[in-house]
Amino acid sequence: MRILLIGYGWRSLFFFRIIKALPDRFTLVKWVLRTPQRAEEVRRLHQVETSCDVAEALSCPHDLVILSVPSSSMESLLLLLIKHGETVLCETGFTALSLEKLNALYHAYAASTSKVFVAEQYYRYPYYHSCRAIQPLLGPVTEVRVASLHDHHGTSLIRHFLSEQGEPCTISAVCRSSWIVKTGARDTVVCSGERIQTKRTVAVFAFADGRTGYFDFADVQYHSCIRSSHFSLFAERGEIVDNEVRYLNDDNEGIVQTIQRIEDGGSNNNPRSLRAVTFGDAYHFRNPYWPLGFNDDEIAIALCMEDACRGKGYPLHEALQDSYLAQCMHTSCSEGRAIETQPQSWSKAFSPPSLPC
Repeated sequence: MRILLIGYGWRSLFFFRIIKALPDRFTLVKWVLRTPQRAEEVRRLHQVETSCDVAEALSCPHDLVILSVPSSSMESLLLLLIKHGETVLCETGFTALSLEKLNALYHAYAASTSKVFVAEQYYRYPYYHSCRAIQPLLGPVTEVRVASLHDHHGTSLIRHFLSEQGEPCTISAVCRSSWIVKTGARDTVVCSGERIQTKRTVAVFAFADGRTGYFDFADVQYHSCIRSSHFSLFAERGEIVDNEVRYLNDDNEGIVQTIQRIEDGGSNNNPRSLRAVTFGDAYHFRNPYWPLGFNDDEIAIALCMEDACRGKGYPLHEALQDSYLAQCMHTSCSEGRAIETQPQSWSKAFSPPSLPC
């Protein structure tokens, strides 16, 4: 699986680490950077072939282009790759684009021979994969609460677990600010006791079929040791709340069991690695990259990369719908009113089931 990687930064390094750790599955043909100076720096630092010319890089034999750039550069580069008919795994930064641009992007894609998949990795997380596998035990799903992910990532999980395929909904959202003591950032622990403002967004997604999604996220949540993340799924015959599952057996008696992670390392000299996620006596997720020390993000992104190389994965229209719902949520916050979503140009692309389990 020969890969061109475009972009450099925190996210692109995830892709590079995965490629480097799985040489039997991936080969980095060329890494494309914005300037000659950055290209030379990356070449020396990582011992890889680099370029600052996208057209030159595309002339190299390859199977997949990974586009990992900021939102400000995403649209123009993606349109160029679509024009070339490339198979692309793209980052998720569409929420920053206007609705007009989202529709124009889809029209260009629909008229092309390109295949664009999106690195919306969270539904491939071992935990969420396992929840999806357990879901049939609970009967028809009625509600889901995502208090773990921001914006389009959160709306993606809401749609995924409610099996919503672009149907209209009513979104009512509020945003409130409060004080919190800062405890960290990416790769940093902060113990200064500094107080900062944080904003929490809470939203209700009421779908026409009667199912409901609840979104709840504070902007410090990813990097705070005093703000936790949660996930809940409610159905007619049971519920999942974080790792606890309650459901009715065949005799309609209540059963309580837990989702368990099996991890190696940590307390011995084995490599630290997730082996599997279990529920009862069943393995609902087996880590295909065990015993490599991938975290859950890296496991999920690697699965997205393998899917894209095989011509499947999270399609562009799904990601555009996620971003559209996130935009409507923010509009509801800023304007203080409920927002009724409308069908967009990509709505016709939905044909269930569109999200793999």
